[in-house]
Amino acid sequence: MKEVGELMRSPVVTVSKNDTVARARNLMLREMVSRLVVVEGTSPMGILTKKDLVRDLASYKMRNRELDSIMVLEIMRTPVKVIQERATVEEAAKTMISANIRGLPVVDSGGSLVGIITKTDMTSYYFQSHKGRHTVGEIARKIDQTPVVKRMHSFYRVVDMMEAYSADRVIVEEGKKPVGIITETDLSFLRPYRGSEPFIKGTAIKSEEPWPTRLYQLPTAESLMTVEPITVEEEQDAAEAARTLLENGIGGMPVVNKEYELVGMITKFDFVKAIAREGSA
Repeated sequence: MKEVGELMRSPVVTVSKNDTVARARNLMLREMVSRLVVVEGTSPMGILTKKDLVRDLASYKMRNRELDSIMVLEIMRTPVKVIQERATVEEAAKTMISANIRGLPVVDSGGSLVGIITKTDMTSYYFQSHKGRHTVGEIARKIDQTPVVKRMHSFYRVVDMMEAYSADRVIVEEGKKPVGIITETDLSFLRPYRGSEPFIKGTAIKSEEPWPTRLYQLPTAESLMTVEPITVEEEQDAAEAARTLLENGIGGMPVVNKEYELVGMITKFDFVKAIAREGSA
């Protein structure tokens, strides 16, 4: 049975609790990662994810503050779940599911950080070892478990749906068909709305008339979404869906029927769940 140490990534992108959120955000962009491990010495003491950025920077408490004035310790999650490098992949999957997290810092016997294992690593493992075992429909979220919004829903509605469904993406639907997708990355790397300036994809809007008031506008789902998202049919081999996610560098996609109607969503975390279930069988 494969061990975590064989799948984990190393070295790990880390920050200190006293770093600013601006630095953390830039690290995520530069290193193309979804989470940063917060370390104290050589030991992990917290974690900061894109979801944390979306949730906290959209909150009333934080939205008026500059990113370089917010410390990592203010929004990181602590204590952090870790896994031993000699643990099995199935044990790691079960830990992720029980804690509802998408990545685990990996530590040695002395508690020092040696790597990280994420839902992407689990998806790669599933693709390599689970071909032909499941259809997409067997492991994907059903439509009633899928966060769906309309084109004209607001930024805040999108954030609320991500929170309510514990999801990292939202499907934009029109006439029962998927027309777009919005991810945590789309939200966490936008300039946060401060309540005192316009906000449409970071482009300021200025009135051509010298009125004493200004026009403020929040982004809609339509202005945030990626159009024509990659989709997968519910009857396809789930391992092929895993390969599609890996090859395209995406974390999830709409699931459709033969009429191209939205019937659910499959994400990398669904492959973590499938691995955990098999480990319990």
